[in-house]
Amino acid sequence: MLGMVATLLVVSQMAMLAMGYDPIVAMLIGGLASILWIGYAVRQNDRWILAVNSAVLMFALLGLARAASAQL
Repeated sequence: MLGMVATLLVVSQMAMLAMGYDPIVAMLIGGLASILWIGYAVRQNDRWILAVNSAVLMFALLGLARAASAQL
């Protein structure tokens, strides 16, 4: 179930970026998706999914932090 919801969020994020929505909102959705994927990886004991989505979450948080600092 976590994987399915996370996949829908990733597709939503890509659609939002493609359609010109606010990138900050898309990054928040992507961050939430990666958190769900991390939960899925822990439950399934899948180290590759855990590693990939930990990196995705790190870059999402970095992007959000840079966007927030640029608005100050």
